[in-house]
Amino acid sequence: MCWGLDCNINSKNGIGVFLLFCIFFAGCKPVLDEPKYTSGDADFSVYVAIGNSYTAGCMDNALTLEGQLQCFPNVLANQFLLAGGGAFKQPLVNSGNGFGYDFGTQLSSGKWVLVNAINCANQNDIELKTLSVNSADKSWIGNQGPFNNMGVPGAKSFNLYSQLFGKGGVTGNPYFFRMASDTGASSGLSSTVLGDAAALDPTFFTMWIGSYDVLWYALAGGQPNGNSFYEITPVPQFDAAIDTIISELSSNGTKGLVANIPDVADLPFFNTIPYNGLILTKSQADSLNLLSPPGISFQEGANPYVVSNPGGSTIRQMKEGELLLLTIKRDSLLCFAKGTPQRPIESTKVLDTAEVLTIRNAIQAYNSKLRSVALTKGLAFADMNSFFKSFTKGFVFNGANYTTAYLKGGAFSLDGIHPNGRGYAIIANEFIRVINAKYGSNLPPVDVNASTGVMNP
Repeated sequence: MCWGLDCNINSKNGIGVFLLFCIFFAGCKPVLDEPKYTSGDADFSVYVAIGNSYTAGCMDNALTLEGQLQCFPNVLANQFLLAGGGAFKQPLVNSGNGFGYDFGTQLSSGKWVLVNAINCANQNDIELKTLSVNSADKSWIGNQGPFNNMGVPGAKSFNLYSQLFGKGGVTGNPYFFRMASDTGASSGLSSTVLGDAAALDPTFFTMWIGSYDVLWYALAGGQPNGNSFYEITPVPQFDAAIDTIISELSSNGTKGLVANIPDVADLPFFNTIPYNGLILTKSQADSLNLLSPPGISFQEGANPYVVSNPGGSTIRQMKEGELLLLTIKRDSLLCFAKGTPQRPIESTKVLDTAEVLTIRNAIQAYNSKLRSVALTKGLAFADMNSFFKSFTKGFVFNGANYTTAYLKGGAFSLDGIHPNGRGYAIIANEFIRVINAKYGSNLPPVDVNASTGVMNP
């Protein structure tokens, strides 16, 4: 059967008709339209990110190349490319262990990794190991700028326009020193984070700053002991800093996104060890009751840990809502009676009720300012305080569940402060959602599961 066609294909006419028939049907394959992405009212051609360690991409207690490539600004920049975005340059460290820094001791080290170990109870376990740092990661690379990612680990709000922040030594910040366009070698005054960011003449920006204005105080257990570095930034100073930063970044009507500050209690560093994690048998509780001072008592099961009050002269049991820092050694709790009247936990490892309230009051005031300035300037606003509270309950992405739980939640790195690659992707997706809603863009979310999670030994 020839379906109405002349079957004499041996003739020239037959061959011609047959070829036309083939060409016609070959050309009728369905063509799928490529998605068309738009920036809406925004302009992503020159994107600049300004902030602290979350913006920089810290994870596992260090700034690593892996973290920088997976940080939320780099994720956003890759999505912006779909809608007119341009190149996004970062002050990259070398591949390897990264650049970690202890601001208290001025010592540097590499990232943390999990290794197999035998704990004090002679059980198979895991522990954290600190790797060595590559000294080349500390070297100045400011001549390779300007950089689009101006996230500086450890930065407080007012540091972003300090002309001492890019100096070397104890005066400045080692992360900004390596990327500052001018370290003040001749004049004594360095360039500023804000100035270097503004030099790019950005068309779009993200600003997520303020967490370290309270976080350093929290990491010190609420006891700065006269060191202003660990003091909470006064609200008037914070408000003035935000006005200065936003005024510069949005001076030409530049659009962008402002993010607020999560509650420290929603970070694994502060919520992994429960206040009542002292688990006792009846005989253990009875024994401790015989030796305990008035006001401290124990029972079978879960009990509040015993902690020292500031100064160390008195002890007490913890209250619900108080927070223990993750820096408490697990073996001391597991085998050596840490958290009992005989071995109370140091007050510098605890955020008591008053300290938690002080932190939350500051965060509430900061977040009020951040929301207000975003509304006043017509900028997108990401409520990361509410987002992290939802995050603690969990997100599901393509069948995978993510929470803020330490190690098990799959979204935070080993330091308990910073996300891992998947956590940064989740944050980037929230920023994309907010940007789309504010500016009418239609950027797609990223695949969270394609980023790195917790690396088990």
